[in-house]
Amino acid sequence: MFKLRHFYRAPNIEEERAFERANIQSKTPRYLETNPFVRFENDVAYKAKVERIAAHLGNLKGFILDIGGNTAGEATILKQQGFNMVVGDINEVALDVSRQRVEKFGLSSPHYVGLDAHNLPFKDNTFSAVTVIEALHHFFNYDQALGEILRILKPGGKLFSLEPNASNPLRRASEVRDRFRGTIEKSFFVRQLERLCAKAGFANAAARAYPSGRSSWKLEEVPAYRRATTRLHGWLSENYPTVFGGLMLEAYKAGELVEQDASDVPLSAVLRSPVNHCELSFDASRRLWVERDGQLGFPDLNGIPVLVAKDAIELNRR
Repeated sequence: MFKLRHFYRAPNIEEERAFERANIQSKTPRYLETNPFVRFENDVAYKAKVERIAAHLGNLKGFILDIGGNTAGEATILKQQGFNMVVGDINEVALDVSRQRVEKFGLSSPHYVGLDAHNLPFKDNTFSAVTVIEALHHFFNYDQALGEILRILKPGGKLFSLEPNASNPLRRASEVRDRFRGTIEKSFFVRQLERLCAKAGFANAAARAYPSGRSSWKLEEVPAYRRATTRLHGWLSENYPTVFGGLMLEAYKAGELVEQDASDVPLSAVLRSPVNHCELSFDASRRLWVERDGQLGFPDLNGIPVLVAKDAIELNRR
C-alpha cells in the first residue's frame, strides 16, 4: 500500500518496524515450508552469496553477529557449517519465524536477539565478526550504527557487509517505489561506504562491486508483470557488476584478534541493557530480561530476548 505522507518525509524507525513485521507475517507460511538447505542447494545466486560470506569469515570460532538478519536464512546455514552465529533484527517476528523453521527441520539454531542497530545490547569487545547483509541501507543513522558495531567488535574483528550499489539505475528507481510503500531502501557508492567506515574509526575499510545475481526463490515472489525486468537485472548484475552488481565491504577494528571458542558460551554472558548498559538476567516467572538492579525489564518472545530501548518495561522495585 502506498503512503502519501512519505512523499514529503521518509518512514521513521517505528513505521519501518511495523512494515517489516507485516511483511514477514504475510510471508510466514512460505518461509516455514522452505528448508534453508534445500534453497541453498537449488538457488544458485543464494548459494553463491552464502559461500561468499563464509569465505570471508574464514575459520573464526568466536561469536559472529548478523545484524538485520531477518528470518536468518544465511545465518542458519552458517550455523550448520560451524560458525557461532547470533542473529539480531529489530523485527522479532522475523526471528521467531526463523526459530520455528529451525525446529521444524531439525537444524542447529543460531542465537536470536531483537535489537536496534543504533543501540546494540551487547558488551564491548564481544564479537569476532559482524555481518550486515543487505541491511545497512535500512539504518537511520549510519554513523551511530557503525560506531556501535565498532564498539562490540573485538580488537582485530571484522565487519563484512553486502549492500546495494548506488550506480545501479534500476535499483535507484525501485527505492522511490519502496519509500511510498513505507520502507527504507537506499544504496551506496564505493567511496561512500569506505568514508563512513573510516569516520566511525574502522581501519582498512575497502569496498568493491561484485556480481550479485538474482535469487530464483525471491524471483517467485515478484509479480508476473515485473519478472522480465527482474531477470534482466539479474543478468546485468552478473555480467556488468560495476554498475548493476552489489557492493561488498570489509573493514576491521584496529588491533590483533584474540579468539575464544564461543560454542559453549551462553548468550546471556554477552548481553547488556540497551538503556542502562548493565547486565541482564532472565526472570522465568515473569518471562522478562531484567536489569541487574531490577529497575527495567525487556520482553522475551518464545525464548528470544527483545532488547530494544523503546520496549523497556518499568518494574516495581521492592
